[in-house]
Formats: sequence, structure tokens, C-alpha cells
Amino acid sequence: MPRFFADILSHGQAVITGKDASHILGPLRKKIGDELSIRDHETGYRARITAAGPGRITLQVLSSQELSDRGCCRVHLGISLIDLKDMDDLMRCVTELGVSEIHPVISGRSNVRDIGGKRMQRFRQIILEAIKQCERRSIPVLHEPLMLGEFLERVAPAWPNRLVASPLSHVSLRDYRREDAGILIGPEGGFSEPELERIVSCAFTPVHMGRTVLRSYTAALTAVALLAM
Repeated sequence: MPRFFADILSHGQAVITGKDASHILGPLRKKIGDELSIRDHETGYRARITAAGPGRITLQVLSSQELSDRGCCRVHLGISLIDLKDMDDLMRCVTELGVSEIHPVISGRSNVRDIGGKRMQRFRQIILEAIKQCERRSIPVLHEPLMLGEFLERVAPAWPNRLVASPLSHVSLRDYRREDAGILIGPEGGFSEPELERIVSCAFTPVHMGRTVLRSYTAALTAVALLAM
């Protein structure tokens, strides 16, 4: 059962509105007196439904429940834009795996060059749905897309360990497990040679995730899983 986001009010009351309320009362068939798992930004609660109407559920909070993250480190993901359906799946999976921040990047070989506001809103909704399912405490931050050069100038300097995926590297990503780190994943076909040279000049360390060549989507999932454990 998902843990639904709710507005926690005074006197131990909570409210769920909109699509979640309709889903709870409809497909899930919950009714007055039933218990639900709910949460606010970082805390979980056990609550009982006390009133229900179209698009609105009122609950009585029964107890608080501590939520946990997948690991103790912060993982930043820079991902060159790929097929939008793969991007949808990526948002869900890296959220479950423990990513802290997601930076879509537009590089020379990106097969998607632009993401509109509606698609970004869709990505954020997918992230929230994944949060409900996996019950992690923190919510990943999804940033607006940036051109690669702008990303390297504005974002990368704040990353504690700067890593870029490269199957030709002799350094393993496993060497950075359990450390705060940022990993940059290239598009299908990889970064061009000039792009990779510029990335390395910005203090990025090339790392490999094994000796086979992974799709961008698979590489991103593998990197987040390895770093977040």
C-alpha cells in the first residue's frame, strides 16, 4: 500500500485531496474507519479515515513513523537527455534507488534537445509516485535542463566527487561507494571527444561500471545503485 502525501493540520488532523483522495476511495475501496499510511515532507504517520467526500479525505493521526533513506550518502545524477519514455522510467527507478538530485543535460549527441514544462511536471509527478511506493524519507530534486557547458560551469563545481561514466577508464565506480558523489552519464553514443576532454578538464574522474558497454539508461541506474548502497 503506498504512503500518501497529506496536509498535516493541528489537533492531530490530516487531509488528503485531489486525485489521491479519489484513488483511495475508488480503486483502493477505503472507507471511514480504515487506516492509511500517510506522510508530509519527511515524516510518516499512521492515520484513520474519519470523513470522506468527493476529492477530500479527513484523517485522525494515530502515531508518527520514522522514514529512512536508502543510504547515508548523497548521489547527484547528471543524465544526458535520452528517449522521453526512457526518461520517464529513469525518474521512477533512480528515485527508488536513492538519488538525491537529477540534472538533465543537453549534449552534442543528445537525441532529445528540449523538454517542455508539461514533461518536467510529468517527471516530478513520477518522482512523487515513486516516493509513495518506496517510502523513502527525502524527495529528490529535479533541476531544469542545462546545456553541457552551462552545467559544467554552474553545477559541477558544487559536486563533492565529480565522476563521468567511461568504459575505457581504469578506475572503478565501486571505489566511490558510500561517498557523496556526482556521476555524469553521456547520451547514447557517448560524449564526443572534445566534450569528454572538457569534462575531464573540469576535474571529473572517468570511471567504469564493468567492461561491457551499457545503454545510458542502464548506466544511470547502475551508477545510482552502486553509489547509494
